[in-house]
Amino acid sequence: MMRTHVRVENEAESLRQRLNSKPGYNAYDAFNSLDLNEDGRFSAFELRRMCESRGYFVTQKECEQVVDKMDTNKDGRVTLHEFSNATRNQSPARR
Repeated sequence: MMRTHVRVENEAESLRQRLNSKPGYNAYDAFNSLDLNEDGRFSAFELRRMCESRGYFVTQKECEQVVDKMDTNKDGRVTLHEFSNATRNQSPARR
Protein backbone atom coordinates (compact mmCIF):
# COMPACT_ATOMS: atom_id res chain seq x y z
CA MET A 1 0.00 0.00 0.00
CA MET A 2 2.83 2.40 0.85
CA ARG A 3 4.46 1.74 -2.53
CA THR A 4 1.21 2.67 -4.29
CA HIS A 5 0.87 5.84 -2.21
CA VAL A 6 4.42 6.95 -3.02
CA ARG A 7 3.93 6.19 -6.73
CA VAL A 8 0.69 8.18 -6.88
CA GLU A 9 2.22 11.14 -5.03
CA ASN A 10 5.23 11.11 -7.39
CA GLU A 11 2.93 11.11 -10.40
CA ALA A 12 0.86 13.95 -8.93
CA GLU A 13 3.98 16.04 -8.31
CA SER A 14 5.23 15.36 -11.82
CA LEU A 15 1.89 16.57 -13.17
CA ARG A 16 1.99 19.71 -10.99
CA GLN A 17 5.50 20.52 -12.25
CA ARG A 18 4.54 20.01 -15.91
CA LEU A 19 1.43 22.14 -15.43
CA ASN A 20 3.34 25.00 -13.81
CA SER A 21 6.05 24.91 -16.49
CA LYS A 22 3.50 25.63 -19.23
CA PRO A 23 3.63 29.33 -20.12
CA GLY A 24 -0.14 29.51 -20.72
CA TYR A 25 -1.16 27.99 -17.36
CA ASN A 26 -2.84 30.39 -14.99
CA ALA A 27 -4.28 29.04 -11.72
CA TYR A 28 -6.84 31.86 -11.55
CA ASP A 29 -8.24 31.09 -15.02
CA ALA A 30 -8.18 27.34 -14.35
CA PHE A 31 -10.08 27.88 -11.09
CA ASN A 32 -12.67 30.10 -12.79
CA SER A 33 -13.34 27.41 -15.39
CA LEU A 34 -14.29 25.08 -12.50
CA ASP A 35 -16.36 27.62 -10.56
CA LEU A 36 -19.46 27.31 -12.75
CA ASN A 37 -21.82 29.32 -10.52
CA GLU A 38 -19.16 32.00 -9.87
CA ASP A 39 -19.46 31.96 -6.08
CA GLY A 40 -15.70 31.88 -5.45
CA ARG A 41 -15.49 28.13 -4.79
CA PHE A 42 -16.28 24.92 -6.60
CA SER A 43 -17.90 21.70 -5.48
CA ALA A 44 -17.59 18.09 -6.62
CA PHE A 45 -20.75 18.59 -8.68
CA GLU A 46 -19.21 21.56 -10.53
CA LEU A 47 -16.00 19.59 -11.09
CA ARG A 48 -17.97 16.69 -12.54
CA ARG A 49 -20.01 18.95 -14.84
CA MET A 50 -16.84 20.60 -16.16
CA CYS A 51 -15.12 17.23 -16.75
CA GLU A 52 -18.13 15.81 -18.56
CA SER A 53 -18.50 18.92 -20.71
CA ARG A 54 -14.98 18.22 -21.99
CA GLY A 55 -15.64 14.54 -22.68
CA TYR A 56 -14.19 13.04 -19.50
CA PHE A 57 -16.72 10.85 -17.75
CA VAL A 58 -16.04 10.52 -14.04
CA THR A 59 -18.15 9.38 -11.13
CA GLN A 60 -19.43 11.66 -8.42
CA LYS A 61 -17.35 9.68 -5.91
CA GLU A 62 -14.16 10.37 -7.90
CA CYS A 63 -14.94 14.08 -7.98
CA GLU A 64 -15.68 14.08 -4.26
CA GLN A 65 -12.29 12.47 -3.62
CA VAL A 66 -10.50 15.13 -5.69
CA VAL A 67 -12.34 17.94 -3.90
CA ASP A 68 -11.65 16.33 -0.51
CA LYS A 69 -7.93 16.19 -1.28
CA MET A 70 -7.81 19.93 -2.12
CA ASP A 71 -10.32 21.11 0.52
CA THR A 72 -8.14 21.95 3.52
CA ASN A 73 -10.93 23.37 5.70
CA LYS A 74 -13.24 20.42 4.89
CA ASP A 75 -16.31 22.48 3.99
CA GLY A 76 -16.94 20.45 0.82
CA ARG A 77 -15.85 23.21 -1.55
CA VAL A 78 -12.50 24.35 -2.94
CA THR A 79 -11.54 28.04 -2.84
CA LEU A 80 -9.01 29.73 -5.12
CA HIS A 81 -6.46 29.67 -2.28
CA GLU A 82 -6.94 25.93 -1.73
CA PHE A 83 -6.82 25.26 -5.48
CA SER A 84 -3.63 27.31 -5.90
CA ASN A 85 -1.96 25.46 -3.03
CA ALA A 86 -3.01 22.08 -4.43
CA THR A 87 -1.69 22.83 -7.92
CA ARG A 88 1.55 24.52 -6.81
CA ASN A 89 4.74 22.45 -6.89
CA GLN A 90 5.28 20.64 -3.61
CA SER A 91 8.96 19.81 -4.17
CA PRO A 92 11.88 21.33 -6.07
CA ALA A 93 11.69 21.03 -9.84
CA ARG A 94 13.22 17.89 -11.28
CA ARG A 95 15.86 18.10 -13.96
